[in-house]
Parts: sequence; structure tokens; C-alpha cells
Amino acid sequence: MPSGAHGADVILREVGGRENVTRLTHCFVRLRFRLRDPAAADIDALRAHPLVAFIAWQADELHIAPRRDLFRLFADLRDALGDTAIS
Repeated sequence: MPSGAHGADVILREVGGRENVTRLTHCFVRLRFRLRDPAAADIDALRAHPLVAFIAWQADELHIAPRRDLFRLFADLRDALGDTAIS
């Protein structure tokens, strides 16, 4: 099962790529993405990925709950995105 940078790379690709993420935060169990173009996210691919426990839309955010390594995934995504999408 992918984790670490590889898992972050897959998630980033499936949410529509780096340029599609305008904001990334997290809570205790979910990664929370705001996307420029929500239609660019491949929801079916995210749901099928073994690292993803579930996904949900809440208001204008895409929530992804990984099966493990939330904080490591967030750190890897933060590194991939740079400071522009992190709050």
C-alpha cells in the first residue's frame, strides 16, 4: 500500500494536480482540499485507491480520509504544494 511521498503523489494527481489545489488543511482524520475546478478531481480513482478509506464533499471542500499516515501525507502534500495552498 503506497504511503509517504508516493501516496501523496497519487492523491495530488487524482485531485486534479498541484495547480488545482487552492487550499489544503487537515483535521484529526481528514485531508481537506479546496479545488479550483472540483470536476477535475477523479473521485472514482480516489475511492478505489487502497490508501483512501473514504472521501466526502462538505460545503466547498473535498475531504479525504486516509487509512493511515494522515500527518505524513499532509507533510508530503505540503512539500509538493509549497506554501501557497497551505493554511
